[in-house]
Amino acid sequence: MICIAETDLIVVGVDILPQSSPSGVSHYAVCVYDGVNDKLIQKYKKVNLQKLIGIIRSSQANYLASDNIYELVKKPSQIPHLCLQLLPTTKLVQVTGSPVHGFTSLPRLMKQNELPVSGKLSPIAAAEACAILASKKLGYIVEPFEDETKVVVSRSKAKGPGGWSQKRYGRLIDTTVNQEAKNIESTLVELRFDFDKRAVRSKFGAQKVVFSIYAPIDNVTKRIKRRKGEICQVKIFPVNKERVEFIPLSQQVKVKSSLKRLIVGIDPGLTVGLTILDLNGRILKVSSYREASRGQIIREITQYGKPTMICVDVYPFPSFVEKIAAAFNAKLYTPRSVMTVSEKNAISRKLAMQHGVLTKNAHQRDSLASAYRGYTKFRLEFENIDRKYYNEYDKSLRDEIKDLLVKGKSLMEATNEIEETLKEEPEISPVEAISQDAVSQQSQEKEALEKRSLILQEQLDWERRKNSELSVELKELEEKLEYLQERLSEGKSEYMEQIQKEKTYIIKENQISFLHEQVKQLETELERSSGRVEELKTVTWLRNREGWIPLKVIKKFTAEEIEKTAETYNLGPGDIVLILDTTGGGGQTAEKLLSYRIKAIIGDENQFSYYAKKKLAEEQIPIANPNAVELKRIDEIAVIREEDLIRILEIAIEEIEEIVIEEKKSFLDRLLDDYRKERRREIQEYDEKFSNERKRRENITDDDEET
Repeated sequence: MICIAETDLIVVGVDILPQSSPSGVSHYAVCVYDGVNDKLIQKYKKVNLQKLIGIIRSSQANYLASDNIYELVKKPSQIPHLCLQLLPTTKLVQVTGSPVHGFTSLPRLMKQNELPVSGKLSPIAAAEACAILASKKLGYIVEPFEDETKVVVSRSKAKGPGGWSQKRYGRLIDTTVNQEAKNIESTLVELRFDFDKRAVRSKFGAQKVVFSIYAPIDNVTKRIKRRKGEICQVKIFPVNKERVEFIPLSQQVKVKSSLKRLIVGIDPGLTVGLTILDLNGRILKVSSYREASRGQIIREITQYGKPTMICVDVYPFPSFVEKIAAAFNAKLYTPRSVMTVSEKNAISRKLAMQHGVLTKNAHQRDSLASAYRGYTKFRLEFENIDRKYYNEYDKSLRDEIKDLLVKGKSLMEATNEIEETLKEEPEISPVEAISQDAVSQQSQEKEALEKRSLILQEQLDWERRKNSELSVELKELEEKLEYLQERLSEGKSEYMEQIQKEKTYIIKENQISFLHEQVKQLETELERSSGRVEELKTVTWLRNREGWIPLKVIKKFTAEEIEKTAETYNLGPGDIVLILDTTGGGGQTAEKLLSYRIKAIIGDENQFSYYAKKKLAEEQIPIANPNAVELKRIDEIAVIREEDLIRILEIAIEEIEEIVIEEKKSFLDRLLDDYRKERRREIQEYDEKFSNERKRRENITDDDEET
């Protein structure tokens, strides 16, 4: 219950201004209101969120009231951060309602509480109305925190990469952390706080100590302060609720007492194992939590109900479990004899077959075994109660009888106590006196109503019995359906897991066959490469031996391949080249090759083009046939015997000389033919000229004779 002193009640009302949003830069209208003296202290027409928090702190307000808390935060996860910025005594209040209890608009609340409303509310008027309504304890406190606080004592910084003094520095850190933790523990014991302590021990003290204090953070921070020194630091922070809770200002929210009764098994330690059963032995939860606090375990249990019995497999009972049992007023149980690992495994396998529940680790297994042992201890009594009172009481009342039986009461005492609670009825106010004349009429009506009531009562009793039977049958069917659905889902998961395994197997087989093929290809390539390496070694060795001449290899008789060979192997004067493919090039390609002033060419002469062969012959470059000699070649590396080279070059030179002689002879023949043709033409022209002159003279002589 939230208690507020009536002598000191300051409320800050707030409303967001138009065209503002919590996701951007928002501004608010603010009113500071004194609820005791019923007067307005201060108004602010436009402030940002930081200024608003400053106003709340300076006024030491009890409430921050708003008609919509999401005007202050963007999303629910930001509510704890906002509450941490407020003073510990300042509570966030939403006056218009809550998601659980429903909402009422602010103008309607103002009318209900006789506050003046005229037209559309301005932001400053809405802020003032929120403050006044909260001062009248109308609204809901927004509570994002559990009544649990974490205090963490640890080192301020890392030890560093190392050095001569690292061990001494680490020892200083561990002893300082341990001493600070001892001081905090003594303070908590002195103030009688309920707390748990968990430490990460080291050789010289403690590396880290975590206190789980079961009290609000404002009570803790009064005596324990946050600090950060050069060696050690103390952090204090509250534990957030799973969901933000809305608590009415005007009353305390009562916890329902008719919670489901449970049997809980706990395996305490650094990792806490937790198993929850109902009183019929049905498994509701099997889980484990690493470094879980007592408050976290209590919250997990209360989600399912209230424990009748808390079971562990060790004796004496750990203090961690004793405190949890005391919080629920539950009976503690441990088996008379210590359970061995084989017994726990047998229980786990049995329950896995019956209920389909699989444990993931030893902590879950131990908690499940202890809870099942506790259930089997009282199973016969529980079944006897269900058989005996099946038609008399519903399941919740039968569970209450079982709870009382476990806590030491006899069956008769338990049923009497249940009967007493059922007989309790609220008092009915007396009826006012009526006139004497109306008594007779009312008595007649009463007799008719009584007869009608008896008939209806009989029908109601029959319907109740029938309803009880059907509800029990329905619950059993629901439990059976849930069990079958779990088995079905597990079967599906096993089937899908099997399919996945088969798919994985097929994929792996395909991968293996593919890799085998790759291995074969690589082995073939390796064999071929090994042979080439041996040949390369042979050729390289021959190049360095006397009697062998290196050749520079051109793959194809083209300008590009000639340039590539020239750049790679420094083609130059006096080199002998081996052309693997002599087709493709013409006269210009031959000129390109001749520009490097080579000595000779080894290649298929018949494949050279006419113009290329002519150009090479003009420059008297010998072309030798490679088929007539022994060549050793690996890629662009080739060698030839010196004697073979000399022999084929001599043959090629002789052929070139013959070609040159033939060319010269044909040239002289052409010159002689041209000269003869020219002389014949000249003689013919002279004869024609002489004959013409003779004819002219003869004509002149004839003319003279006539005259």
